[in-house]
Amino acid sequence: MKKIALTLLLALVVLVGILFFNFFTVPSKQLPTEGNKTDISSIQGADQRIAQSLTYQTISHEDTAQIDFTPFLEFHNFLRGAFPLVFNNLDVELVSNYTMVLHWKGADSTLKPGILLAHMDVVPVSDDTRALWTVPPFEGVIKGDLLYGRGAVDNKINLMAQLESIDFLLKSNFKPKRDLYFVFGHDEEIGGTNGAQKVAELMHSRGIQAEFVLDEGGFVTNDKVPGVNQPVALIGTSEKGFLNVELSLNIEGGHSSMPEKENAVNVMSKALSDLSEQPFSPSLTPSVKDFIEHIAPHSVFINRLAMSNMWLFKPLIYNIYSSAPTSDAMIRTTMVPTIIRGGEKANVIPNIVTATINYRLLPGTSVADAIAHTEKAINNPLIKVTALREQKEATGVSPSDTEPFRYIMNAIQLNFDSVIVAPFLMIAGTDSRHFGIVTPNIYKFSPMIDPVGFHGVDEFLNLKDYKKGIGFYVDFIKNL
Repeated sequence: MKKIALTLLLALVVLVGILFFNFFTVPSKQLPTEGNKTDISSIQGADQRIAQSLTYQTISHEDTAQIDFTPFLEFHNFLRGAFPLVFNNLDVELVSNYTMVLHWKGADSTLKPGILLAHMDVVPVSDDTRALWTVPPFEGVIKGDLLYGRGAVDNKINLMAQLESIDFLLKSNFKPKRDLYFVFGHDEEIGGTNGAQKVAELMHSRGIQAEFVLDEGGFVTNDKVPGVNQPVALIGTSEKGFLNVELSLNIEGGHSSMPEKENAVNVMSKALSDLSEQPFSPSLTPSVKDFIEHIAPHSVFINRLAMSNMWLFKPLIYNIYSSAPTSDAMIRTTMVPTIIRGGEKANVIPNIVTATINYRLLPGTSVADAIAHTEKAINNPLIKVTALREQKEATGVSPSDTEPFRYIMNAIQLNFDSVIVAPFLMIAGTDSRHFGIVTPNIYKFSPMIDPVGFHGVDEFLNLKDYKKGIGFYVDFIKNL
């Protein structure tokens, strides 16, 4: 018994030694900041220009027949008038009539070009939420340091900040080393198929292979990364997939005074309940592992111990990340019912009930996998499971050890104080997913701090963030 006890004690000591060796030797992936932040205090009127940009109702509708393209053309004219130096010095091309591509020629044509993306379209303000806004959503109202309006953070901040940065650099007689393309899409909110996708295909047909793409995406957050007590800048290196599935059921209805034990409503309710009780299993994808490696050295004790010893503590990591919706979405394919239809009259039991389930697919989970999981969880042959038309597989993972990633990191460090920079998995979709045919280096970052109001009521932008955003693009372009 003594020998067994000593063996167990020795094994425990070795295990603890390994754990703490890994704890203390996990290396930081943060790089020293190079250069100095550019002084952009000479820029005047930027707040007023972005405020005016929000007055153009560049709205994308799922039903494209509802889209009014007049505001898009008016927005084009506004940009030309607001930034004449930019439009007089860069080549301008319109793709599909409304997506704008600006080409800034560099000094060395042998270098691969860079591509920066943003989008001019915004989601609608629904009639039932318009009354909840404290300001009119399309008037660009400034209150103190806050700018309110649809599109403030999604995504006219990136578009306008890029133009401000180009304008500033042109006035400084700066010429980029490599060619730069700025792509301002007009239909990102409905998939980008006529905008960014057409641009990517056009570039590919012209033989353009880019060094990188930088699009909207992650941001600087003070409180959304568990166990880290300083700001974290999140650079998206991959995107989850997207899928809508319709569940449909047709069984005998009738008068509500003589209900059967089973009817379409309660059968569908049980199916949705069964589905919610059987979530997808968690998984650490390459981009999430990369994220963990970047934040582990800067995490609180228990998180750092777990993250530096993932071979042992993976269940604990899953538990930590499952505790909040934002982090839980990084480790599993999510599914949630978003539309339920059935019944038209209170005293009539409906024959037909349908439900739409929205999935965000983790890399490694295919559309076919999601459908199979759904059918197995519901386990009811009466319910038909149909994948709807719009579906996208998850994207590949862009490396975080490239020069473009380091340039982004450096520009963030110059403009945001005491920040940890980390790659991460984007849980939403962007136009950048179309550009895999021109470069493997696709990154997603929006230069702002904990933005509020994405697609919601009282969307607003902190104008102090906007100044940082302009500075970020200035320093990023100069670093290139």
